[in-house]
Amino acid sequence: MFGRLKQKVKEKTGRAKATTLPAEVDDAMGYFKNLTPRVKDLHKSMTNLEDISKWQKKASFSGTLENYSRLGDKINVKPFMDAVDVRMGAEADAVKGVLAICEKYKSFYQNEGKLHADSIANLNRTRLDMDSAADKYANNENEVNKTRLDNSTKEFEVAWERMRELANGIKTIESNHSSWQDNLMKEIKVALRK
Repeated sequence: MFGRLKQKVKEKTGRAKATTLPAEVDDAMGYFKNLTPRVKDLHKSMTNLEDISKWQKKASFSGTLENYSRLGDKINVKPFMDAVDVRMGAEADAVKGVLAICEKYKSFYQNEGKLHADSIANLNRTRLDMDSAADKYANNENEVNKTRLDNSTKEFEVAWERMRELANGIKTIESNHSSWQDNLMKEIKVALRK
């Protein structure tokens, strides 16, 4: 139960050496640790756009045109009112697009972000277990410790391969997020132009 804690203390005090991870796995771990907070901040910023869209729905721009139409029969505001209605419809559709992209980011950090965090935690846990088992086997070479070392090494290799697979998917994640950002900017330009 306290094997991992003991191993961490030994590593911090210099009495044990931690297994070093390959550079690409270490870089991927740093990337994924920073990715989820970035996506959460981006999602939070996008939800602020939802407040703007609610304000636009509450604001009645056709009301001022109706006031002009009451001034007299000489002013025909029907074409202007139709144009305002078309514009408001286009903005409402664009805001729906913004909210759809916002939901993509939310589902990403809730599902994929959790998967990445779990993979990092599993890799760290299995590395500590493997280092602890190696230390026990070095101190007392018996069959139980050898079996424990072999099992923990296999678990570490599985977790390590999983992190390598995630690292290979970084370019796909970046391209998806880039396309989401491009679509988001298009929708924002339609929805929030003056």
